[in-house]
Amino acid sequence: KNGATVFNMTSGEFSATIPDFISAGINLIGGCCGTTPDFIKTVSNLCKDARPIQPAAKNFSAVTSAYQTVFFGITNPVTIIGERINPTGKKELQAELRSGKFDIIRDFASSQKTAGAKILDVNVGMPGINETEKMTEAINFLSKSSVLPLCVDSSSVETIEAALRLYPGRALLNSISGEKLKLEKLMPVAAKYGSMFIALPLNEKSVPEKAVDRIKILKKIIACAKKNGFDINDIIADGLVMTVSSNQTAAVETLNVIEWCATKQKMNTVLGLSNISFGLPERKLINSAFLAMATDRGLSAAIANPSDELLISIKYAADVLTVRDEKCINFIEKFSGKQSHVSTATFSSNEPEVIFAKAVVNGNTDKALELARLLLDRKINAFEIINSHLIPAIRETGDFYEKKIFFLPQLISSAETMRAVFDILEPLLTKNEAAKKKKKIIMATVYGDIHDIGKNIASLMLRNYGYEVIDLGKNILAEDIVETAVKNSANIIGLSALMTTTMQQMKTVVDIINTKKLDIKVIIGGAVITQNYADEIGAFAYAKDPLAAVKALECL
Repeated sequence: KNGATVFNMTSGEFSATIPDFISAGINLIGGCCGTTPDFIKTVSNLCKDARPIQPAAKNFSAVTSAYQTVFFGITNPVTIIGERINPTGKKELQAELRSGKFDIIRDFASSQKTAGAKILDVNVGMPGINETEKMTEAINFLSKSSVLPLCVDSSSVETIEAALRLYPGRALLNSISGEKLKLEKLMPVAAKYGSMFIALPLNEKSVPEKAVDRIKILKKIIACAKKNGFDINDIIADGLVMTVSSNQTAAVETLNVIEWCATKQKMNTVLGLSNISFGLPERKLINSAFLAMATDRGLSAAIANPSDELLISIKYAADVLTVRDEKCINFIEKFSGKQSHVSTATFSSNEPEVIFAKAVVNGNTDKALELARLLLDRKINAFEIINSHLIPAIRETGDFYEKKIFFLPQLISSAETMRAVFDILEPLLTKNEAAKKKKKIIMATVYGDIHDIGKNIASLMLRNYGYEVIDLGKNILAEDIVETAVKNSANIIGLSALMTTTMQQMKTVVDIINTKKLDIKVIIGGAVITQNYADEIGAFAYAKDPLAAVKALECL
């Protein structure tokens, strides 16, 4: 009124709503603009006898910024914590911190995010500055200029508390050791602000060389943490990396700590990698090999320089090999130069038919099944769903595969989704529609060969394209393959072989067909098979991959 903001609700009116909120189970009650201390006092009085509902125990580990959440876990990719925001050995950064500038910190934050860091370690400790003041300035600056969660790295309890109080999210604290001062002073601070923390297995007496001694200290830290309200998901154990140049068993001891934490305690782990190679040439090789070995033992995170291309490449590969990168999506996106997983959010249409097709392309089985049922509820018949939406979706997947936008994991995922959808639609087809299936095809891995992955994928793709596939499996005699084709009136046989010693069986199949003068076409494929070999034995076609088999059959 008259240019001024006026709040005309009284504290009595405001507080009158509070009992209903309490009875509804609200755990947090407060005020916003216009609620003076009188309002809050009234609310507080109404709440004094109420007790919040205890939250359900969580079974995940995560840190957050105001923008992003990062989860830790043995089934998650190894998280890279960028280590570069640290003035040690960086004269230009030291000068900027003294002058109150943050240009280099901004650049470090941006470049590390681009390179693949998921969390930024922030350390401003150096002589001649007020560490607490500079840390809070850096935290405030990065909270606004970067979307990544932050790791507060300091040995000062005062500095850590100031940073945690200011930080708008759930920070990671680096670190709490087994030292009495840290347990008594720093642990309650971490609990007060709800941060995750790194447990560092050292004490006042020494840095333990043996894994068994580090584990004893970790147990002590865990016990203290539980007394302060933490559970195992709030702790990330540091394996404590020592250099192998002075003690070659150092890496093994650290790996044993990682394995104990991951398997015995189900606890997340972290390593500062670079110390392992100190004093050695070609340090990147040692660091990268150590990261791969630690990943196999259950490592959750690594404090490292994400600009180290070899290290990061090994990290992505190790994630695939330890089944942490589902469908190899992260690896493919990193090294194909193209986005491997097409999100439905990138498409403007909200029509269920369009979203359904994209769910099939993306290999999102649950979403595809949900939308297929929705389309059926809207009285769209099964035959139309298959021909107008399902088949075009799988063709789009094939197009992505040929253009190297998709790779084999995405091709398989999409095909499996289509199969799942087809399984609920097929029983709804009328007899006339069901009869419109394409020709039968016999699929087999030839005699002497037990490799059938490629054949299985090809069978799946062919079924999705409407072929009636009879898959005989692997190590099948030539005579049995031909006999099955004749018995089932199939005029197509698809053969697979992986080895040069078994590929000759393909010629045996073709020879039997020619001898008996049967009208059966043979398509061959496998790692050792070429177009020249197909021509040599008189096969109808050579298929370098499952989609090539589909295209070859469309020529019939």
